[in-house]
Amino acid sequence: MESSETVVTTVRIGQRGRLILPAQAQRATGIAQGTQVALRTGPNGSITIEPLWAVTNRLRGEYMELLEGHLPAAPALLYAGGRDVDPDDLTDLGPTLHHMPDRDPGTGRRVYRDDRGPVLTSRAVLAWLTAKHGTLVADALPYGVLPEAAVSDLVTTLARAGAHERADALLTDLGVLGVKMPGAARKRATLAEDTAVALGLIRAADTAGYVLTMPDALCAAAARRLEAGLVAADLLTPAAL
Repeated sequence: MESSETVVTTVRIGQRGRLILPAQAQRATGIAQGTQVALRTGPNGSITIEPLWAVTNRLRGEYMELLEGHLPAAPALLYAGGRDVDPDDLTDLGPTLHHMPDRDPGTGRRVYRDDRGPVLTSRAVLAWLTAKHGTLVADALPYGVLPEAAVSDLVTTLARAGAHERADALLTDLGVLGVKMPGAARKRATLAEDTAVALGLIRAADTAGYVLTMPDALCAAAARRLEAGLVAADLLTPAAL
């Protein structure tokens, strides 16, 4: 819900920092009981409250034009067990994945069990920045995992677009929306295992005539290790997994 109405009012902070938004402010912002918001502190003691849907709209508004030529030209796909999967048809997958999405019968949105969603590639995030191509990612984003390789790849894309100074802000907003970004692998064995699997995937892709980048291959290897889905756009193909 968006409104062009500007509301200027004052409120008093209650016990334990409780803040009650006046009704007119709720109407103007679309904030109601249960709405998730991002709260940011700024210089000089300022505080900004932003509904998460507004964060999504702001990011798409900021980055669509900025990243023109760097955004995927096709929808992101969900991969599992070596092939792309229709999230609405998860039959015959057996025990391959434990955290595939179901549809909420009330809202029709896909929801992820166990508060754990798929591994995301950098281009899956870029696809999400386009409302047309990021529908699948939108449901997965609050539960998704963005491995370190994908973070580096995303920052590289921003740098190529001349927007490297925005990297920290974008990653912060993705974290606000629920994306988990684990740091460097603490266990060298895990990193070595993922790298070995990634190299094998790249060789398989080369044999099949596809191009698979190392960042995407590392994301695929992490998804395989976590027994999670993989959401990717552009370069990954069923033959490469």
